[in-house]
Amino acid sequence: MARELVPWRRRVVFMKLSKGDVGLKARVQDVLARLDSHLATYAIVSFGLLLRIIVLARVGGRPLYQENTAYYDMGLQLASGVRFSPYWPPGLPYYLLFFRTVFGDGILVARVSILPVYVGFSFVLYGLTRKISSRRAGNLAVLAFALYPSYIRNAFNPCTEYPAAAGLVAAVYLSILAIRTVSYPLLAALGLCLGALALVRPNSLGLAIVAPAYLYFRTKRLGLAAVPWLVSALLVSARLWKSHVLPAPFAMINDSNVQNFFLSNNPHTPLYNTCPFNPVEWEVPPQLTEMEQAIANRPPWLQQRIYRQIALRHILSRPDLFLLRTFNRFRAYFCFPIHHGDPLVRYFHAAAWRRWLGIGITILELCFYWPIMILAIVSCFNLRSVRTETRGVVAAMGAAAIYALPCWLTCSQPRYNFPVIPLFAVLAFALLESWLERSWSEVLEPIMRSDWRRRAMLLTLAFFFYIQIEWIVMVASST
Repeated sequence: MARELVPWRRRVVFMKLSKGDVGLKARVQDVLARLDSHLATYAIVSFGLLLRIIVLARVGGRPLYQENTAYYDMGLQLASGVRFSPYWPPGLPYYLLFFRTVFGDGILVARVSILPVYVGFSFVLYGLTRKISSRRAGNLAVLAFALYPSYIRNAFNPCTEYPAAAGLVAAVYLSILAIRTVSYPLLAALGLCLGALALVRPNSLGLAIVAPAYLYFRTKRLGLAAVPWLVSALLVSARLWKSHVLPAPFAMINDSNVQNFFLSNNPHTPLYNTCPFNPVEWEVPPQLTEMEQAIANRPPWLQQRIYRQIALRHILSRPDLFLLRTFNRFRAYFCFPIHHGDPLVRYFHAAAWRRWLGIGITILELCFYWPIMILAIVSCFNLRSVRTETRGVVAAMGAAAIYALPCWLTCSQPRYNFPVIPLFAVLAFALLESWLERSWSEVLEPIMRSDWRRRAMLLTLAFFFYIQIEWIVMVASST
């Protein structure tokens, strides 16, 4: 038998490896081999769930920094049948109300209710990444988000971050499956996912229209595309009917959307920091305060109309400022969240220690966020050589853009990108999987052979880091 020739370059590199390096490489290869297993998924999700339960046990029922309990309070209002204005979307309050009915009252029950959402999120993330890339890439993605600080912190936060992330990833995954397999239960599940996502985060309402349209575009079968559209429309229509019969002012889903539109697009809105609930807070001008007070004195049904009229009038009179604010909202969307050390600050009494703890967790956050975004950007410009299903990548990135677009037009801040980061992670770990199987030069071959592609990728990376540096300077100067 002829002896297999080893490429000269690889032979030289191997000769330079020490015994310790060879041992480390063998251990890494063994870990990667273990990740190429169905059992690894269950082990990683179990580890991530145990980690969150341990942290939750430390937190208990204590209030956390800037924790929004309004969704829990709205669930109590829905249960009591009292007259109130639905400022928040109803999807999560109904979910929390279900857990309250089954397991009893208390903020601790509300926090525990998000843990099953984390489990579901992990499995649909694995399924989507495996469908687009490979099983090992899927397990790597699940492992990364099991350790990602923001995705630990929000796993017991009764807010919309995790339900929105799970719904968005599930919608993309089910859309890809529905195109490949004709199954009416699968199409109905996609419709339920799109409808529930719209009720959790109304900015995703566009997906309930675009996803069925994309399904029709790919299958050319109107009947199949109509199923998810009708199911999602049924859920949203049920909410409209409920709003109509409740003893409260009518709102399509909730009434905070128009107010956010007004706050982000009025003559007194800052040009960059357009969201009043950002980590970098506004210096609210007195003119805006007076305007809000004057509107608050009007009837509730008239307030929405006034908010909308003022915002539209300002946009039409100064479209240049609207475009500038939209561009700045786009930049703010891709910044990173700032941590304040909760829930670990209870072990540190000195304010300086708490501050440094928050900085340390934020730095750890960047160790996940920056590599994911960098690898995702590189992957987008090298799709031809990355082991991916290109149409699946288009569906994932299209869903991310449709979900984020209302934020860029109205109200944007770093934590709003929580649901879309997993979609970028799918591309990132697909690229990493390709690098594990082949050399970097083979994976990066498209940008090596195309000047315009390479320049466009470098320009995108430079723009991303400019956003990050600008945000660091802004946060540091504000604190």
